[in-house]
Amino acid sequence: MVGDDGHRGWVYYLSTDPARQKQGIGRALMEAAEAWLKARGCPKIQFMVRTSNAQALGFYERLDYALQEVVTLGRFLND
Repeated sequence: MVGDDGHRGWVYYLSTDPARQKQGIGRALMEAAEAWLKARGCPKIQFMVRTSNAQALGFYERLDYALQEVVTLGRFLND
């Protein structure tokens, strides 16, 4: 799932069935996300990955994504 806020493009969800990993599907999905955002004039793409998810971080690193100097803040809204 990809979207934009008028300035930044966001990848909200990207996943490949574990049985289908290492077949280029994730790379193709990211390329499609980038193309979709470029067509809308978004100058930047970003997404969040848990620091504990080494496999995902390695995947994105291989696609030339790098850690950004930002902090994500949040809280749960349920009581």
